[in-house]
Amino acid sequence: MQHVRYDRYDRFSVTLHWLMAALVLGQIALGLWMTGLPKDGSGLRAAWFNVHKSWGMVLGLLIVLRLAWALLRPRVAAWPQARAQRIAARSTHQLLYALLLLMPLSGFLGSVFSGYPIRFFGLQLPQLAQRWDAAKALCSALHQASAIALGLLIALHVLAALYHQCVLKDGLLQRMRWRGPGTR
Repeated sequence: MQHVRYDRYDRFSVTLHWLMAALVLGQIALGLWMTGLPKDGSGLRAAWFNVHKSWGMVLGLLIVLRLAWALLRPRVAAWPQARAQRIAARSTHQLLYALLLLMPLSGFLGSVFSGYPIRFFGLQLPQLAQRWDAAKALCSALHQASAIALGLLIALHVLAALYHQCVLKDGLLQRMRWRGPGTR
């Protein structure tokens, strides 16, 4: 069975997608692991939290860049599928973007209101606000809830990709395949 070739995502979009996928999965794993570290005087827990915060800020900047790029680049043709599937795909992607914004924002604001200094790969950032326990608690709850929701949506996203690849065999994943320089 031959499939019609549809537009592909550009290299920059594909690179951002896979870079962010790797960083998000790493951040989720690191977040789960580091919360189990003991709160002792060794500084180990604080050090890993600072690593997590630093990569979270990088992801926050990358999602803003990704959204800006999505608005500036030509749109890729919609994949031909049933209306309900198109709506589900669009809604899932919009929710993924929203959570990818909410995660670093809630983490950053939680850190701002924690009263502890924020370090970006060792560089201490200016203190933006005083300690505010209620805001810190709200931001922490949002960060944890969005982490769970993001994990579930990532699983759904991967399952949908596998469904297209293994069941429908419709070539959808070819749109997100990175191609080296000089290839189309």
